[in-house]
Amino acid sequence: MISLRDHQAPVWAIWGLVAVFGAIEAVAWFVAGGIPTRPVVLVQVVSAWIVMLILASLATRRIGSMAQRIRVQEHTHEATLGEIEQLQTQNAMLEIIARSVDVTLAFQALASRIARIVPCDRVGLALLTENGQEFQTYTARVHEDERRTRPRPEVVFRVEQTLLGNVVRSREALIVPDVAEVAVDFLDANILHTSGFGSAMIVPLVSKGRVVGTLNLVQRGTHGYRPEHAAAIQPIAEIFAVAVIAQQLQISLGKYRSMEAMSDLTLSIATEINSALQTIIGHCDLLERNYPDPNLQRDLSTVVRQAQRIVVLLDKMRAAASERMREVEAAVAVTQSGIPSSPEAFGPDAKTEL
Repeated sequence: MISLRDHQAPVWAIWGLVAVFGAIEAVAWFVAGGIPTRPVVLVQVVSAWIVMLILASLATRRIGSMAQRIRVQEHTHEATLGEIEQLQTQNAMLEIIARSVDVTLAFQALASRIARIVPCDRVGLALLTENGQEFQTYTARVHEDERRTRPRPEVVFRVEQTLLGNVVRSREALIVPDVAEVAVDFLDANILHTSGFGSAMIVPLVSKGRVVGTLNLVQRGTHGYRPEHAAAIQPIAEIFAVAVIAQQLQISLGKYRSMEAMSDLTLSIATEINSALQTIIGHCDLLERNYPDPNLQRDLSTVVRQAQRIVVLLDKMRAAASERMREVEAAVAVTQSGIPSSPEAFGPDAKTEL
């Protein structure tokens, strides 16, 4: 990268040469006994200096305009590099999520890439629990190798009296210039302060009308983040939100399918048992007709009553299993319709509900 001093060096060189030429000419005049008095020589000298100053001024302006264009190109280049890094991070995230729906694994693998987009000393992920009352937090290192093969929840925070909870309720990114100023009022800020971090940025994970957590970046120095940092990390947070929603939907779909299989098995077993009971009841009726012994008939009547009781219980079981299967089918249909085909399927302007 070319610095401002590099841009100014040719300008100083041009005017330095003009100054050196003037000094040499002054010394020559001094040795010759003073400024030439002949009009022709004087006009030539003045004309030469005017042309020299004009050329120096034009060269200075030209260099200044070129330096300005170079600075613009540098800024454009830096912005392009930032966009490329962001796209590479998003692509890597999608590849990891495609291989595994475990969001925490993707978070740990992408922590160092996130640090290339926005400067940070530690990256954190806070995910809301199913009841929406607590956060499970995960952290990942960005400047050294991660020793853990699998992330695990480190601290559980309640939504109340935390910066995380405020971000979830507001659905807007929060920049904390100095963590020490809010450490007294918020538990998570207090933990950051005692851990030696000076500034933080918390970005909500919002997708399809739901807040599922936050993406957290911290630095040890104060005043480390600006609004443009939040704008740069927002696309990454959106992809994380899509991944969290997809993971939750897939887990729910697995549960529903397990319930469906259990209900189907219950119906099948109930049908088999009912068939065996009907056979038992039929044979008892035949025995009761062919053998008029009162004791035998009393025992057979007891067997038939108990078998009929089991038949009634099986009918109730089949009815309950059928009702459960209808509920599961409806739930699976809703869940499958909620799984997005692409990140664009999630509306960014939807209202968030806890």
